[in-house]
Amino acid sequence: MTLWDAHMHSSFSGDAHTPPEEMADTAMEKHLPGITFTDHLDWDYLETPGLFDLNIEEYLQRIAQLQANFNTKDFHIHLGLELGLQPHLAGRHRKLLESCPFDFVIGSSHVVHGKDPYYPSYFEDRPCHEAYREYYESILENIEAFDGFDSYGHLDYVFRYGPSEDSENPEDTYRNYSDIVDAILMELIRRDKALEINSGAYRCGLTQPNPSLSILKRYYELGGRLITIGADAHKPEHVGLRFDLLPELLTEIGFREYAVYEKRSPVLYPIR
Repeated sequence: MTLWDAHMHSSFSGDAHTPPEEMADTAMEKHLPGITFTDHLDWDYLETPGLFDLNIEEYLQRIAQLQANFNTKDFHIHLGLELGLQPHLAGRHRKLLESCPFDFVIGSSHVVHGKDPYYPSYFEDRPCHEAYREYYESILENIEAFDGFDSYGHLDYVFRYGPSEDSENPEDTYRNYSDIVDAILMELIRRDKALEINSGAYRCGLTQPNPSLSILKRYYELGGRLITIGADAHKPEHVGLRFDLLPELLTEIGFREYAVYEKRSPVLYPIR
């Protein structure tokens, strides 16, 4: 069973340059059943102001044209968005989503109190555990301020770029933060939100997806069953990245289905 890639960026995102048509062509060449474009919208991105502003009108028109050109009985394109959450933007986000026909909205934390952990400056002049904890705490703040998304993206994103703090288990992103991670996972479950499995971690040199297996196991233990899957591709070669690894990893934990959102509602598909 080939997986649907529900996290993908194109030239509409400030950090990507490939036209969406080329990303769609690549997905078809890889025999994916479908893709969801989720280009970035991060208002108030202070690191580089305006970098992740999205031309919404042009984006909607372009994806609609792709759907008309590419959709067949064997391949579908959905319209999505990766929304960079910050509590003070909650009202603006609500207004946007009320007016746009997205199939799927990923809520992500790219900015922590004005700083993006992608940059080394986020980690400077403090112990790394403080930086990691602040990131997780900001996620809980985001969820409490705004839950209009469908799936929370790359939950432990901060560990892609920060220093390792655990030489024995360098990719265990749960153990040292179990209290705050549990609170996040329980809020997602309570609000009927999905948790994203993001294979983009592999292109960043990690050997597990985001979030790590320790978090995915805990999510399942707490009763979480709703998951989405995406490669976070910014280039054609990253479409469906390491999807061959995911079915075994996920079924070993206990997951049997994953969700693809259509018109903001989950449609469940077997992982295998």
